[in-house]
Amino acid sequence: MASDPIPALESLGYTEREAAFLYLVAVHSGYFLRRQFDYFVNRNKGSIVMRFLEKARNRGHIQLLDTEHRRQTYHLFYKPIYRLVGKPDSQNRRVKSDTEVRARLMRLDYVLENDEEHYLENEEAKLHYFTQTRGITPDLLSNSQGSLLSEIQTTLISLADRTQTATTLVRFVFIDEGLLTVTKFQRMFTSMRELLRAAGNTEVIYVATSDHNFREAAAWFRKEVTNPELQRQPFLDADWRNVSRHPFFPRSQFVPRFTTLLLRWNYPSLRRNERQGSQQSSLSTRETT
Repeated sequence: MASDPIPALESLGYTEREAAFLYLVAVHSGYFLRRQFDYFVNRNKGSIVMRFLEKARNRGHIQLLDTEHRRQTYHLFYKPIYRLVGKPDSQNRRVKSDTEVRARLMRLDYVLENDEEHYLENEEAKLHYFTQTRGITPDLLSNSQGSLLSEIQTTLISLADRTQTATTLVRFVFIDEGLLTVTKFQRMFTSMRELLRAAGNTEVIYVATSDHNFREAAAWFRKEVTNPELQRQPFLDADWRNVSRHPFFPRSQFVPRFTTLLLRWNYPSLRRNERQGSQQSSLSTRETT
């Protein structure tokens, strides 16, 4: 990968803003919506997005997915772009199921709204950070074959303060794309329980389009991952853009904390069968709890 991938993407004919947006899409999702580009460039449905989409489609870099209700979902599938950002074999360029596409769109929304954080964007970055910067034994990150745990590979992980990497709050983001139960959440964080404790200053953020699983997930997390003697605090209700994150547990105690984040966006319905265990949300605004 080039030291700075943005100029490399600009060489494909994109402006700096377009290249920066494509970088985020390639690294974090592989899929995007028109409104997400509008938000990134701080424009509302103008000619800028139309020129960008036309350019990307004419160059064969993106494809439009078949969706209902005229909500257009775009897939960035052009392999040279992924190679330029250091991810030539990224799964983001592959065609995914409806629920997986929705999860990736939610993930991109989180990244766009939290662009001040520093994201550990690949396996090497995660392994180096936890072992070298945080001083954690590799055994807590790897399986019996020595490979990074798949749950760590796929989880969005960020640092709240990029200038204080050794002590900053580390955030682990779980995306619930419409799950009926918390089984997936439990499975993922059971495997990372000891890592969360060893890292010291950590927070798990449960992101969903419905609060359906929030209570159960919080109760399980408090029982299985954190000190059960800590006093629980109530859910928060505030606007996402203005809130400072408030976990269920005091920041002064270095135990894993749990926060919920409710996205009230209306994500497109694709014209394919949904996987069992997911449900469609019709929310259209957003907030954090």
